[in-house]
Amino acid sequence: MRSTAALRSASGALAAAALLAAATAQAEPAAAPSSAAAAPSRAAAAQAEPAAAPSRAAAPPERARREVAWDPRWTRFRVSEYVATGLLAATAFGTLAIPASEDRWTTVNGFDGSARDALRIRSDRQREMARDASDLLLTLMTNHLAVDALLVTWWGHGRGSVAWEIAMIDIETLTFNAALNGVVAGLTSRERPYRARCTGPEEQQDRDCRGSKRYRSFFSGHSSTAFTAAGLVCSHHAHLPLYGGGAPDALACAASLGTAAAVATLRVVSDQHFATDALTGATVGALTGFGLPWLLHYRGGAPSAGAPRGDGVSIRFVPAPLGGYLVGRF
Repeated sequence: MRSTAALRSASGALAAAALLAAATAQAEPAAAPSSAAAAPSRAAAAQAEPAAAPSRAAAPPERARREVAWDPRWTRFRVSEYVATGLLAATAFGTLAIPASEDRWTTVNGFDGSARDALRIRSDRQREMARDASDLLLTLMTNHLAVDALLVTWWGHGRGSVAWEIAMIDIETLTFNAALNGVVAGLTSRERPYRARCTGPEEQQDRDCRGSKRYRSFFSGHSSTAFTAAGLVCSHHAHLPLYGGGAPDALACAASLGTAAAVATLRVVSDQHFATDALTGATVGALTGFGLPWLLHYRGGAPSAGAPRGDGVSIRFVPAPLGGYLVGRF
C-alpha cells in the first residue's frame, strides 16, 4: 500500500511539473497580441525611442524557437512498423513461456563476485526496499514518456499528430527492448545472485525463488528498460522543444539518464542482478533508446525545428561498428 500511494503521489507530481512546463512554453507567445494591440497608442513614443524596435523585432524568432512541429524530413510511423510492433509485443509475452534451465548458467565470475560482496545490502528488509525503489523509479520513467506525449505535446502544445508519432515511437522501442530482453534472459537462463537463500520446499521459499524468475538474471530487464526510456526522452527533447528548448529540455534528458543509472544500481544492491547483468542491460537499453528512434525516424532531419543554430542544447546518437557515440552541442 505504501508503494502504491507513493507511486500515485510521485506520478501526480511528475504530471503537474510537465503541465507547468507546457503552460510556461505557451505563456510568452500568448502575450504577443496584447503588445500588438498597444502598439497604436505607443506610436509617438516609438519615434522617441528607436532603440526599442530591435527588441520587438526579435519576438518572432522567440516564438519560432518554441514551436513544436514534425520536421517533413523525419519519417512518420509506417504501416510496417505497426505490424512489427505487434509482433514484438507478442514475442515479449511469448518469451515468458521459455522453460528455465536450472543448470545452464550457475557460475559466477570474479568481477561479479567482488561487486556483489562490495555492493549488496546485507539487511533483507533494506534489500526489499531497494528492489521496490527500482520498481517505483522505472514506473515513473515510463510515466514520463506518457506525460511528454499526451499531456505536454498533445494538450500543452496542441500538437496531436506529433504526440501520436512520439507515443508510437515509444511503444515500438520499448517493445523491441522487452522482446530482446525476454529472448536473451530465457535462453541464457542465468541464475540470480540470491540463489543461496532459495532452500527448502518451494512452497516455503521467497516469491523471488519460485518459478522461472529465479533463472532470468541476464541481462537486467529493469536496467535495459530504464535506459531505453532515458534514450527516448533524450531523443525527443533533442529534436523537439517540448519544454521550450534549451536548458529545460537538456535537464529532462540528464535527469532521465541519472534515474536510469539509479535503477541499474538498485538492481545490484538489492541482490536481484549481478553487476554484469546491470551493465549489459544499461548498454543494450541506451543503444536501443537512442539508436532506434534515430535510425527509423529522426535520421536526416534538423533537431529542434525552427530553433536558431546558436541557441540551446542538442544531443544526437551516432551509430558505430562496435556501439555508438553521444554527440552534443552546448
